[in-house]
This record gives sequence, structure tokens and C-alpha cells, in this order.
Amino acid sequence: MRRVVIPALFIALAVAMALAKFPICSHLYLSTLAYAAFLPAGRLAKWRISKYFPLAFPVYFLTLLAAGAASLIPPVGAEVEKVREAQGKFFHKAATCQLGETLVAVNVLVLAPLVEEIIFRGILFEVVRERAGVAAAYLISSALFAVVHGVGLGAVPIFIAALGLAFIYQKFGLPTAVLIHFFQNAVAFWIIQNPL
Repeated sequence: MRRVVIPALFIALAVAMALAKFPICSHLYLSTLAYAAFLPAGRLAKWRISKYFPLAFPVYFLTLLAAGAASLIPPVGAEVEKVREAQGKFFHKAATCQLGETLVAVNVLVLAPLVEEIIFRGILFEVVRERAGVAAAYLISSALFAVVHGVGLGAVPIFIAALGLAFIYQKFGLPTAVLIHFFQNAVAFWIIQNPL
């Protein structure tokens, strides 16, 4: 039962935080606490790693190419750009909060990859797989991940990336998915911080 409730609570909290429109610093502090509160859920996940885990990197690169191709579709690309701009504004404003730069980095580089992989792949993917099969696990866990991260057509590339993370989780293990998610966030964070 906990394995169903924990992802549902996480998703509900993420959606509520997005809709609440808290002041930037309050949002930063609350999201840091919320993500940290879900760290113990990692005890419910299977922490296996394949000896072939280095293969996950080229697999995810192909996923990013597919997500990038989806972003080339004009309405999707426009929504992706809006999401990217909103994230950039949030990061820059949040950096002005007390401990802002540190908390933004901790959220983006540590808490988000760890907690999101535990919730969406380590728990939700497994619950859906056990009840409805592998295909449903890929679709449902990836769709919910996309909903939490993007709105409208901007969620399409996120959905594709989530499918890639789900594949990496299933084939190479949870630690590999966390590592790939970390690299994805690190690159995205760097791009947002250093626009061309």
C-alpha cells in the first residue's frame, strides 16, 4: 500500500506546489524540504546495478536525440522554450534567496535525480509493472513524470526522456537511472545558467 501512496503523495504535492504560486524563496525552501522528506522512500526501491551500466549513456543520448527532434516541431518547441525560460527565471531569482545558490544546486543535482528516480522508476514503475505489465509501467510512469515537469506540448520531450530513463532503470538499475538523471540535470542547469 505504501508503494502506491508515496508516488501519489509526491505527484499531488508537486502539482500543488506548482499551482500555489508561492513567493520564490518560499517555493525554494518548501520544495527542498518536500524532496528531502521523500528520501526515505528509497528503502522501498530495489537498488541493483547492471555490470553493463556504461551502455546506458549512449542509450540515453539516443533518447535525447528523439526528445530534441520532438522539440523541432514548432508548437512543441515554443512550449519547451517557455518552460526553459521559466526555469531560468526561477533559478536566477531563487539564487538571490538566503542559501539560494546552494539550495538550487542541491535540488537540481542531488535531490531531484535521486527522489524522482526513486518515486517514478524505483516505486511507481514497479507497482504498475506488477499490476498492469511492462508497457503500462513505461507509459504511466513516464506520463506522470512529464506532467510533473511540464505543461501542454512542452511535456512531450520530457515524456520521451522519461521513457529513456525508464528503459535505463529496467535494463541497468536504479543507481544508473539516478546517475543519468544527474547528468541530464547538470547539463540543463549549465545551459540555463550560461545561455548562448
